[in-house]
Amino acid sequence: MPKIDLPVKRLVQRRSSDWVKFLQPGCQKEWIKPFKSEYTPKTQSRLDEVFAVEDPKGAYLVNFEPMGYYDLILPVRMMRYRSDIWEATLHAGQGTPPLLQAVFFFYPEHDNKNHRLTDHWEELKTLEFTYRVVRVWEESRQSVIERELVGLYPLLPLMKEKEGEEAKQVLQESITVVSKIKDEALRQDLLAVMGILAGGKYAAEVVYSMIRREMVMQSPVYQEWAKEERIEGRIEGRIEGRIEGRIEKAREDICKFMVRRFGADPDEITQKIGQISSLEILDKLMEELFAANTKEEAQNIIGNGTARLS
Repeated sequence: MPKIDLPVKRLVQRRSSDWVKFLQPGCQKEWIKPFKSEYTPKTQSRLDEVFAVEDPKGAYLVNFEPMGYYDLILPVRMMRYRSDIWEATLHAGQGTPPLLQAVFFFYPEHDNKNHRLTDHWEELKTLEFTYRVVRVWEESRQSVIERELVGLYPLLPLMKEKEGEEAKQVLQESITVVSKIKDEALRQDLLAVMGILAGGKYAAEVVYSMIRREMVMQSPVYQEWAKEERIEGRIEGRIEGRIEGRIEKAREDICKFMVRRFGADPDEITQKIGQISSLEILDKLMEELFAANTKEEAQNIIGNGTARLS
């Protein structure tokens, strides 16, 4: 599945008030401002995804984290983001203001179900940390529509379905809601992100038979996402190519070693080690083969290497 973090984050930044109001229904749009700080933490920062809310009852900050992949260490990352944010506010002489952190999961398979960090020393509890978790598939589609939380409209196809509801019905209702948006650029962005997200839940042919390519191609969010996907695809392709080259080189080295040292049949060795696609196993085999004293011992080492695959 392509990464979907970028387009969602762009919507959060563009329609931040809708996302904050989803978490805090009583919040007013005019209270919400981007969090600004001249301080940049040394580690990777999330200060561009933080919003300041000037609630008359008490100001606070909101930090969003859209999750489009599985991450075992998510709680640790969220704690680091909190540290980054408070580091910035402390440097600005603002202390440690209340901070609402919220993680949005779009698909069940990305939820690692571990959202709490605790620690203690003897009888002293030294840490108790968590954050709000929003599982989009558990949320009400109708509630988002009635509250006109436009920034969350792309999530509609992922939300709780009605009994007996089919994919085309869900998509049609969601598209109809977005089509009422008068701002053409915003409408294109919403449809583009909706198509990207819905493609992770429904069959691609169903999604793109209803959200046509030409409906979203002009969307800046779509164009930025597509560019990033192409760049990452090229990088991953180069990395995979280099690894495959190293694997092939390791196979050749083992084969040459067996032929020169023990007079082994090259076709036989090539067939056996051709089953091994792990560079780690191939490197380990070469180390063990250097210590072999006989052809039989070397053949057993290769046999054990291929047995590790089963």
